[in-house]
Parts: sequence; C-alpha cells; structure tokens
Amino acid sequence: MKQAAAAVSMSKKAISNKRKDAWFGFAITAPSILLLLLLFLFPIVYSLVLSFTNYNYVKGTGAFVGFRNYVTAFSDPDFLNSLKVTFLISIIAVIVQFIFGILLSLFTINIQKGQGLFKTTFLIPQMVAPTVAGLLFRFMFNQEFGIVNSALKAIGLQPISWLVDPNLAVFSVVLTDSWTCIPFVFLLVYTAFASLPQDMMEAGRIDGGNAWQIFFRIQLPNVRGALMVTLVLRFMDVFRIYDSIYIMTKGGPGTATEALSLYIYRVNWSKYQMGKASALSYIMMVIMAIIGILINYYSEDKYDRKMRRALKKGAVKE
Repeated sequence: MKQAAAAVSMSKKAISNKRKDAWFGFAITAPSILLLLLLFLFPIVYSLVLSFTNYNYVKGTGAFVGFRNYVTAFSDPDFLNSLKVTFLISIIAVIVQFIFGILLSLFTINIQKGQGLFKTTFLIPQMVAPTVAGLLFRFMFNQEFGIVNSALKAIGLQPISWLVDPNLAVFSVVLTDSWTCIPFVFLLVYTAFASLPQDMMEAGRIDGGNAWQIFFRIQLPNVRGALMVTLVLRFMDVFRIYDSIYIMTKGGPGTATEALSLYIYRVNWSKYQMGKASALSYIMMVIMAIIGILINYYSEDKYDRKMRRALKKGAVKE
C-alpha cells in the first residue's frame, strides 16, 4: 500500500512539474507570439476596414462608403488595364519558365558527368534580387549604351527601343522575370524527375518506347503533382510582380507594363487614396486565391476526384 501511495504521489508530482514547465514555456513565448499576431493581424484588419472607406491620408479624412470601392474598381479603365497587363505577363512568363525549366531539368538528368556544375550554374540567377535583376536588364536594354543594342550595331543592325515600344517592354519584363525564376522551376522539376524510379523508364524502353513516349506517358504523369505545385507557386508570385517593373519601366511606356501591384502603389502613393488601394489589394488577393483553387481543381486526376466524392458520400451516410 505504501509503495502504491508513493507511486501515486510521484505521478502527481510529475504531472504537476509538467504543467509548471508548460506554463513556464508559454509565459516565455507569449510576448513573442502576441507581437507576431499583432504584426500579422493588425495590418489585415486595418486595411480591411479602410477598404470600406474613402480615406485620404493627406487630407486625413474619410467616410464609410460600403462596397463602393470594390464595385467601382471594375468600371475603372486603369484598373482593368492593369489587370489585363498582369494576366498577360503572368501567363507568358509562366509558360516560358515552365518550358525552359523542364528542358533544363531533362538535360541535367540525362548527362552523365558534371551534373553538380550544371545545377550550380543554372541556380545562380535565382540568387539575384528582383530589383538588381531589373536594374541589370534596364542597363542591358538601354537604347543608347545598352550591351544588347551595342551587339546589334556591331553586326550592322539598327538599335531597338526595348523599353520604349509597348510590346517590347512587356517582352523585356517577361525576360527579366524568367531569367530570375527559371532556376526555381528547374530545381523543383529536376527534383521531381530525379525521384522517379529508374525501373519505370527501363520498363518503358523494354516495351519499345522511345524518349518522347517515355517522357509523355511515364515521366510527365508521375511528376504531375510537383508540376501543379510549381505552377501555383509561380503564378501566385508573378501575378504580384512589382520590383523589376518599377525599376525597368515604372509601368511605361504609358501604362503598357503597369501591373496590378504597380497600379495599387500609384493609387496609394500618388493619388493618396488609401481606402481604394486597400480594396484593390483585397480584390487582387481574391483573384489569386480563385486562380489557385481552379488550378488545383482542374489539375486533380478525375479518378482521384471521383474517389474523394465517393468517400465523402460514404462518410455522410455513416
């Protein structure tokens, strides 16, 4: 009996000590957690409240306008133009980055020697900050002293107005973003391809499949999940492109490269319409969320979708 009582007493002490340790740990981390919550939640709540007002921070006044900022945005030609430019840049950039990322990953996997050197070389542009890349390409595409036009002059061609012509300006922005982000796509796609068992490819070769058939029927379907994750990440990132455009063209010529992020910046810091800028930011966030959900939905295998629905129905019946 004494031993049992002693054991119970020791277990109670152990539980008490664990509780004290837990409370002590919570007390130590609570200030940091509270600070992080404030830094994270306060801007969200504050900007959400502002989005329902016409607040102008220069005048220091603003009244509640309900959903007017959200509704009028879709009749604003500047907003619609920035949305069009953003989608144009995003779609072209993602396509270019995926094509080159997949090609580079396949090239690296199929070489026998120097894979480490190639991987390191391909990843170098990713280490360059977008602002630095924008400045670099801005100098390269300069009409008067840029290295690209200097090379064209050297072979007897006329210099090109890369950042003055609207179409070429969009091309220049896409090229700059692709140069810095192709390594990201390459890294994820290469990792996915490298993780595939070699037995699958060997079986395809034994069955008489050529390189194209093995790629499209074996490799590509088995890395579909990784490709979709990469697609969502890249589309979300390029959709909010700002740094390189601001450095290279500031949205010009005219509004040819004025992406949504740049337009929101102009509304907030040039027109001082903080309420409208907040509403546009939330519209942008909703658009990005919808695109991510749609990509995830349509990239899912039909069989997996049917199985998930069947499991849900079974759970409901139970």
